[in-house]
Amino acid sequence: MIELAIPAGSLENALVAFRNGADAVYFGMKDFSARKAAINFSLEDLAKIRRFSFDNGKKIYVTVNTLVDDNNLQNAFQMLKQIEYYRPDGIIIQDLGLVEMIKENFPHLPLHGSTQLAIHNINGVKALKDLGFKRVVLSRELSLKEINAIRKAVPDIELKVFIHGAMCYGFSGLCMASFIKTGRSANEGSCAQVCRTWFTDKQSGRKFHPFSLKDLEAGESILELDELAIESAKVEGRLKGNEYVASVTRFYRSLLDGHRDIKMMHRTTFSRQRGNGYFQYCGPDHNRLTTCSYTGHMGILAGYLEKQSGRKIYINRECRINDHDGLMYLKKGGPDLVEAVKFPAKTLSDGALLLPSSERLETRTAIYKISDSTLNEKKPGLDIPEEKRLTPCNVQIAEKAVSLESAGIKREYEVDIEPSLNSEGEQRLKMILSQRGEGKNALEIERIDNLYPGKNFFINPKDMKNIRRDFCQALDKINDERTYRITSIEEDQGFVLPPRSAISSKHTPFQTDGIEIAGTTYITLDAVIYDEEKYYRRLEEKLEKMKGPVMIGLNNIGQVLFAKGHSQYGYFADIYLYLSNRECAKLLKNILQDNLKGGYLWIERADYESPWPFTPTIEKNFIPPLFISRSCYRHDSLGLDCKGCKKEHLFQLEQNGEEYEAYVKDCCTYVNKK
Repeated sequence: MIELAIPAGSLENALVAFRNGADAVYFGMKDFSARKAAINFSLEDLAKIRRFSFDNGKKIYVTVNTLVDDNNLQNAFQMLKQIEYYRPDGIIIQDLGLVEMIKENFPHLPLHGSTQLAIHNINGVKALKDLGFKRVVLSRELSLKEINAIRKAVPDIELKVFIHGAMCYGFSGLCMASFIKTGRSANEGSCAQVCRTWFTDKQSGRKFHPFSLKDLEAGESILELDELAIESAKVEGRLKGNEYVASVTRFYRSLLDGHRDIKMMHRTTFSRQRGNGYFQYCGPDHNRLTTCSYTGHMGILAGYLEKQSGRKIYINRECRINDHDGLMYLKKGGPDLVEAVKFPAKTLSDGALLLPSSERLETRTAIYKISDSTLNEKKPGLDIPEEKRLTPCNVQIAEKAVSLESAGIKREYEVDIEPSLNSEGEQRLKMILSQRGEGKNALEIERIDNLYPGKNFFINPKDMKNIRRDFCQALDKINDERTYRITSIEEDQGFVLPPRSAISSKHTPFQTDGIEIAGTTYITLDAVIYDEEKYYRRLEEKLEKMKGPVMIGLNNIGQVLFAKGHSQYGYFADIYLYLSNRECAKLLKNILQDNLKGGYLWIERADYESPWPFTPTIEKNFIPPLFISRSCYRHDSLGLDCKGCKKEHLFQLEQNGEEYEAYVKDCCTYVNKK
């Protein structure tokens, strides 16, 4: 059955999720987490949840899903070293520079590709598989049909799909709105949620929230994913509380267990207006994805107002309402915006509810239930034993000494060994050596070579405990001394790329028609490609007509497969194939060899630390799109009919005196600062 993976912003969250039926939890540590605002996990928390998961047959995944610059590679290494002690079931990463670091130094950490890598097609999944990834978290912007096509094309890698929670307007990993407008990088876990703020459409004069998407609630679609042999279903929400975690977990656990009469109480913990995201997406005339007038928590419908007398209102109740439940109604806050009026439920003897004021409401005004006073998830106890790192160890018993060998360390201990009449010596030795002491390591005895004359022996338990303590301290020291070292890199001057704006099309950073600069033709591949066969066929037709040297910009890891199959061209790492550090540059150079000529430094950085395999081009003036989205601004935000659409439109927007444009091409939207 498909795995149910639940977010855990804290140790409490994780234990609540497991208590309510989660198969797995995912969480971040204090650093390098895409949810910096969450409590996140300390090493002590990690040790506890690892022990709990082992004891209860559950899985844990640690997220390191941000980009890492050269200055922070050492810190990332140290954190990975600490995480490896506890052998999580997967490490979820965005930065490709960590791939070889993990494979070479921490082989017990299975690689999982973060949704921040914007993997949305077959080549993207195949490229990560080639790099040694065990699992890929797919982009949210995929239909069930497209997910099925990926599953069939790449059956030998695990896939994880989002099923519930907040939806980003832009592709995860490609969104630059927060950085451009506030300096806070979504690629470093500090998203300012610009997509939830208001803009004014200058043509219509509407002031609204055009980029705020409905929350995703897949519901029974999780069963379809199970039928498609998807390995894991993922709920979003590491910033949510225990009640959210508990109720959402129970909702999907019940569905997976075959129950259909399910209460929707999870919607009272947090839920914007809901939809099924892109699961049923079919291009034109799809269900609108945005919630433009109100971006907050909607809860569930409590009923519609039938009668009002002063502060007393009577509604046709759609659900149970208890005193102290949270209620809300929406009123106009402008021509196209609404405001929430929230109040605690107070039921009178005649069945009426009491409003906070005598404001007159229109008949049929919707009253929403936004919290349930009966939902009070009991806090779990946190007094859990901590997990030790189990290190395989071989033991040899000689006439006067005991030898231990593990992780490249071998030590011999002289000790008094006496002959014995019983044969329990090996069993007692294994039991004592396997006990867990104060250090980070515990020994997992794999083999005992008994060379003692007569085989039966006795060793004082105190001596064996001292041997165990000394050997585990040696293991701790060896692991603590491991550090990030820059491997030998032959530096190359690299190819100096032109200003990024010089090789863009008019409204997007991408173009395949070719722009010639100083005798070289530059092409920049789209970061998002759904119909790969059609896209690359057209690209090949264009390339055949071009003369002279051609340089092609790669904007997604999946595009390296095209590059490997077309070695007659030169390539560079473009702005969305983030060159965040030297290790990332080295990885791409190893894949494409001399065909990779250079690349743009991660656009949110203005400097780097040598050595690099090539000199990256630093771009200080180019402003990328705020959003690259599969949501159509014309249809989803403005609500215009798709009939007669010309597939290409340009709209003007404004916010606090700053002007923007929303360019729509083939149902996708690019939002640029003017």
